[in-house]
Amino acid sequence: MSRPDATPLTPAENSAGLDPIAALSVLDDTTRANIIGTIVGHPKGSPSKKELEYYNPSIAASTLTDHLIRLEEVGLIEAIERDREGLERGQPYRFFQLTDAARELFDRNNLFEPGAYRELFAEVEKTDKIKAAEDVERPNGRN
Repeated sequence: MSRPDATPLTPAENSAGLDPIAALSVLDDTTRANIIGTIVGHPKGSPSKKELEYYNPSIAASTLTDHLIRLEEVGLIEAIERDREGLERGQPYRFFQLTDAARELFDRNNLFEPGAYRELFAEVEKTDKIKAAEDVERPNGRN
């Protein structure tokens, strides 16, 4: 019997080895799904850990690190770093963004639509520290 939803879950030609079943399985965890939503909704598409902590206050910093590692392991996110030159003390230099393969997987399965998440994100009240963190220039990437 044919499953109409099976086709989108097969790897695309350029998915760089992303296993869609494993990738989507890690999103069964609400916390990891919220982290992905935060990344998708972030105005620059690549929040720092400081920003992820702010927008997900119920997640302890050590737990957040564990979730980020898991999301990286399955190929949904990647860490990018900028040169620390010119940064003030405490400003972020490491950021997290979706991989191209993850964005393709989400697009094929109508998941984590950027426009909807960015609208929600824009409504969140931001402290001056978080505004400053968002203003930090991200490394040259896709965003």
